Amino acid sequence: MVSLSFSVVVLLVGAFVTLAVKRGHVQAWTDVFVGAILSVLLLIVLVFEFLRLITWPLSKTVLFRRKLIPPGSGPRKYRRIVVFDGICVLCNRFGAFVYSRLLEQSAVDWVPFQDKLNEHVNVDELMKEFDIEPNALQDRICAVSGNKLFWGADAVIEICQWCVWPYPLASLGLLVPYPMRDALYRTVAAERYKWFGTQPLDQNFAKYLCPYYYMNKKAFDEKEKKRALEAALKAEKQRKEDASKSKKDQESRKKTD
Repeated sequence: MVSLSFSVVVLLVGAFVTLAVKRGHVQAWTDVFVGAILSVLLLIVLVFEFLRLITWPLSKTVLFRRKLIPPGSGPRKYRRIVVFDGICVLCNRFGAFVYSRLLEQSAVDWVPFQDKLNEHVNVDELMKEFDIEPNALQDRICAVSGNKLFWGADAVIEICQWCVWPYPLASLGLLVPYPMRDALYRTVAAERYKWFGTQPLDQNFAKYLCPYYYMNKKAFDEKEKKRALEAALKAEKQRKEDASKSKKDQESRKKTD
């Protein structure tokens, strides 16, 4: 047992040294810290999922059925909006995961902050209403509940309140002092592209939540292909014009010489 523990420690130290040599000791410690945070979060999610599954039969009964308060169905007067990074793989995976666990999926609007032409949420108006700096949306997820704005870790906790049990227990995270939970969130957020990568904006998960998009997917795809083709032709035309202009300039210089 002792020899096994010693071997594990040696392997971990060796892995850390290798990482430090490749990426520098500061980045190596950052990676270790981010890995530890993600491991803890994954463990919490696994526990929540276990509790959700074993209590699922009870959740279908009238006595234990949770309802979204205020309700989001019908003519909605209470708004719930999540503004996220549409090119971030982690953000999209989080959104898709949460969406399938919402009490009322139609009660929440999801929009990438890069999408200025969204049909459901006007990002620019939202930024003006809450006096949001553009750079702030790059660093942290944003959740709007009624007339309240939540950032980062607090936004994640608020979003969990809209989900099935036991995800509302995420509110226990508020016991962690704000500076600490915000620092933990921003540490992971700063490394999200390195750890999980990026994806094209037009592949963000929220795009496929719109029923109109599903009903007209073929038309949307054709429209996007046409738009891409027009952009390519325009770029090619511009390239030829630039080349022709450059050639004429060279000939003009030769005649002058």
